[in-house]
Amino acid sequence: MNRRTFFSSTAAAGAAWLATTAVYAETASQAANTTDYFDIHLHLTQPWYGAPQSALTAEDLLHWMDAHDIAQAAVLPLVSPEAFWYPVSTDYVLRETRPHRDRLTPFCCIDPRTLATHLPTTKDVVDVLRRYQDAGARGFGEHKPMLAIDDPLCMRLYEACGEAKLPLLFHLDNQANMDRPGLPGLAKALAAFPDLVFIGHGKGWWASIAGGVTQADLHVGYPRGAVAPGGAIDQLMDKFPNLYGDLSSSGAHAVLRDQEFGQQFLQRRADRLLFGTDYYDPAQTEFLQFELFDRIELPEKAAAAIARDNARRLLQMG
Repeated sequence: MNRRTFFSSTAAAGAAWLATTAVYAETASQAANTTDYFDIHLHLTQPWYGAPQSALTAEDLLHWMDAHDIAQAAVLPLVSPEAFWYPVSTDYVLRETRPHRDRLTPFCCIDPRTLATHLPTTKDVVDVLRRYQDAGARGFGEHKPMLAIDDPLCMRLYEACGEAKLPLLFHLDNQANMDRPGLPGLAKALAAFPDLVFIGHGKGWWASIAGGVTQADLHVGYPRGAVAPGGAIDQLMDKFPNLYGDLSSSGAHAVLRDQEFGQQFLQRRADRLLFGTDYYDPAQTEFLQFELFDRIELPEKAAAAIARDNARRLLQMG
């Protein structure tokens, strides 16, 4: 099923679902005219990011979404100092998305190093997360500290997210949530917290779609060539049902770099993959994610799951 056929065949179902989400909006914005994608990975930015990027406001995101057939999206804060040029706080994301909760779903985030100073117990962390949930947060991320993915502070944070039942979206490369080839640190976290949904994102995560990667490969954003067998992503997804993948940023490239493998991967993992773009910069114009359903034919159910249904299920949105 290609993108045009997918959109046509699912419009009525999408419109009916969108009508039910009005109860979630604190102050409903105009309902989406599109019924297509749920983007699991967008960001707000602020004026001091600087020209030519400038700010991305909630209204800017909505206009961009309308232009790209995105009905709804998750908006992720960036709180770790390594994550962005400046912090994008949870409070800011909650406040800016509040008038548009029918379309913009906020996530929350805490830098794990805070657990070493101001949040010393799991209860302390869970209390903060539940306050964020009460304000509308439905997921945790973007988790992007310059720590090992199985650092003790991160592991404590995962415990709290599991208790709060917040899916956790993490960025993995050689500068954030660091791991080794084969992702043994991630495997440790997945095994320790089987009830917590982990959503993988970033250079190191998507490089691990292939086998035989080196430590340096975990920081290559767009590797080329056929996908070698034995990739950690498939191996970990086979073992851990709580592991998902965010197709934003280098994700679509990882799938399309070897189209024969990519088609089999999308079909094999259709219940574990989430459409996303990682849009954060008005200068961004090219997104391979929008080519996936044109270049790879999928059954209708698989396409719908990746495009929107998996995200809505994980975020408990009906």
